[in-house]
Amino acid sequence: MLAELLITCSLLSPLTPDILIDYQDCKDRNEIIVAMEEYIPLFSQYFKQEDLETALRISWCESRGKPNAVGVNKDGSKDVGLWQFNDNTWAWLKPKLKITSDRTNTKVSTAVASWLFYNDGSHHWKPSKFCWKY
Repeated sequence: MLAELLITCSLLSPLTPDILIDYQDCKDRNEIIVAMEEYIPLFSQYFKQEDLETALRISWCESRGKPNAVGVNKDGSKDVGLWQFNDNTWAWLKPKLKITSDRTNTKVSTAVASWLFYNDGSHHWKPSKFCWKY
């Protein structure tokens, strides 16, 4: 599975600034995939193959792959877990999806992230889009 996601990065042409930038982008994408390798089997259960890299990148950009990550916002709300679900978003989703687990549960939060991704779009992770959108 990992081999299917990794992108071959090669410098076949003479070095130019454009080629060097493309090469670095490719290497950066591969580094994220390798760093998130442990989550590929889990994410594969909830995301389509064509969306798997995006899911890995979003989670990496949000939490660096740390299920216990916590971010505190200016308004005092917290973003928690692998997918950095905000207090307000989680409160909205809990009754809607009948969630009884904590945001740090990687399986539950990944299932919820998948539901959001396919039913409401990726805008929930818009603040980190500069990092995960290639």
